[in-house]
Amino acid sequence: MRAAAAIRRIVLVGVLAAVVPGTAHAWHESGHRIVARIAWDEMTAEQQRFVSDTLARHPRFTEDFFNRMPEGIKRRGEDDAERRRWIFMHASIWPDLIKEEVKGLIKQVAAAEGAGKAELERRLAEAKKYDNPTWHYDNEPIYLDPYALVPAAPVTAGRPMGVQLALPMMIKELGDRAVAVERRAVALAWVVHLLGDSHQPLHAATIFTAGLLPQGDAGGNRVSVTVPEERGVTTNLHAVWDGLFNSKDERAELLQKKRVVAAYPRRSVLAEVTAGGTVEARVDLWLDESYRAADASVYDAKIRGALLASVGAQTTVLLDLRYLQAAKKVAMRRVALAGYRLAEIVGAAAGG
Repeated sequence: MRAAAAIRRIVLVGVLAAVVPGTAHAWHESGHRIVARIAWDEMTAEQQRFVSDTLARHPRFTEDFFNRMPEGIKRRGEDDAERRRWIFMHASIWPDLIKEEVKGLIKQVAAAEGAGKAELERRLAEAKKYDNPTWHYDNEPIYLDPYALVPAAPVTAGRPMGVQLALPMMIKELGDRAVAVERRAVALAWVVHLLGDSHQPLHAATIFTAGLLPQGDAGGNRVSVTVPEERGVTTNLHAVWDGLFNSKDERAELLQKKRVVAAYPRRSVLAEVTAGGTVEARVDLWLDESYRAADASVYDAKIRGALLASVGAQTTVLLDLRYLQAAKKVAMRRVALAGYRLAEIVGAAAGG
């Protein structure tokens, strides 16, 4: 479905200025936790109990959940509502944490010698069982000029599994009572995280130009930008969109969540929350929405113009306040939808 839609949405030079309606951590940690906060508040007490009881059986619960709890949360009883909510919110970032652990252990193993190396190798093998780095995104192409078409891959080349396939698989595993609860706990953590990833526009699209980006921009990671508050400090477009919900503490994070819900209450987007049919169709719809948001809002006319003007040399685009304000509005809506949809998915897995 999405591949055919991508072909129909080829962007030609003649419509460069038009804005068509329409490997970093998606939304950083704060954004993922805000999605989880929204979902948690939409759940019934029974559904909240289901997710917390399931996550308590996670095979890495002690090292990856309990050992990372703030002391104030750790001292609360296992049935405490704040503790149970913290566990659910932490699940939203667990796949990124395990990905970073694998990266760190690979470096440690490479540098290690002697008796300690075997233990590091054991820890790496254990962590790798849960790490799926290609699951976090599924970028469809936006062709900025008619010469940017990517050569067809050999028919023998397999495409790594991305979020389009991984998320429905994890949703089904979560709801299958025949699956061991430990596996369903891992699936739940992936569902919470990937549902957030699927709503980040730059986890669904990548732009190609014949001159500067013949291999694509890797979801904005290869587009160099600066922002008004940090002129002279260069980052990339993906990092800017990930950082739109970057909160310094829990209080700021909670305030952002309240603003998102106030701007986009569930009743105002109810038809979109429940649309889609099958699990596969719903995930396709969410990714297509993200693709359209990238096409219409992420890669605006200024960015497109800068990319086309650069032939074989990197360019840095200054993102002005207008761009950042528009980006935050788009991101708030995507995060609101992700939170409400996550509550729907979890509710179905819990049995209503």
